[in-house]
Amino acid sequence: MNDVRNMLVDAATRIFADHVDAKLLDAAKRDGWSPALWQVVSDAQLPLVGIAEAQGGSGGTLSDHAAVLRIAARYAAPIPLAETALAAALLADAGLAIPAGPLTVAPVRGESISAGRGDDGWRLSGKLSRVPFARAATRMVVFASSPEGALIAVVDPAHCQITPGSNLAFEARDSVVLDNVAVETSALSTMVTPTVLRLRGALARSLQIAGALEAALELSARYAGERVQFGRKIAQFQAIQHELARFAGETAAAVGASMSAAGVMERGGDAHLAVASAKIRCSRAAQEGSMIAHQVHGAIGFTDRYALHHATLRLWSWREEFGNEAVWAQELGAAVAAAGAGQLWPALTGY
Repeated sequence: MNDVRNMLVDAATRIFADHVDAKLLDAAKRDGWSPALWQVVSDAQLPLVGIAEAQGGSGGTLSDHAAVLRIAARYAAPIPLAETALAAALLADAGLAIPAGPLTVAPVRGESISAGRGDDGWRLSGKLSRVPFARAATRMVVFASSPEGALIAVVDPAHCQITPGSNLAFEARDSVVLDNVAVETSALSTMVTPTVLRLRGALARSLQIAGALEAALELSARYAGERVQFGRKIAQFQAIQHELARFAGETAAAVGASMSAAGVMERGGDAHLAVASAKIRCSRAAQEGSMIAHQVHGAIGFTDRYALHHATLRLWSWREEFGNEAVWAQELGAAVAAAGAGQLWPALTGY
């Protein structure tokens, strides 16, 4: 990490440590997000880190954004930080202006949004399920099919019918109906596609999983050092030490895989291979890590008033979003098989 990123990480850590507490997280579980926290984070210009200033962002690299996203996930920040960055990156790559405020993107799950031209421009119709933070967003990025080709469009969610929903972690995952909704800005693009969104979304969730694992590991190690059973702290039992060491290994693997994938995408390498590998590894770590965390904590780990569930519920939720490990493993295997045996070693090593 360079000096600039060190400063960015320190600033982000202070912001989330100072503003994310049990009261805020409990309120966000009811509302689906925290507008107050978003305002603080937005004032610090963290949502658009990794987007060039010339394109309306805060500057920095994708790896800078990845570091911020991990910290936000470590504190279970209930805001559309990843979604805003995803939407902004897609719009910047498509040559479109980035709107102000929290943004979201509509993941493509086989649903079809149709675009037709009216007297005032493009209009969209269709249904979308489980759109992250749709109720909180000032603008939503939608991919649609039109007679002229694939369309990336920006719409105002206020003009859509939104039915609130949530994932396991109580983060907003809303149903959206578009009924002849006017498009504010758009571009026909063969480069910025739903496939690009899915790849970047999987990277974002991998980074968030890594951050949540770091939080769960820290809580578990601290609890093991405090909990006394049979006259000894449970951290002194060899079985607990072994499980915590395994947990640390899973967390390190998730952090390494996700940050490495961010670096590959930043450098313009084979992002599909790197992101697929990261999502598989991070999802596996989410399963193993959450299991160990709850085993170490025992019954208290499942209680609503204890902090662990903020991390593990997100691990289970993010593991399934933008493709779970089974889906990405099939894609990774198919890609490697299609390339042939002679390309396996170069794909793994870069040589």
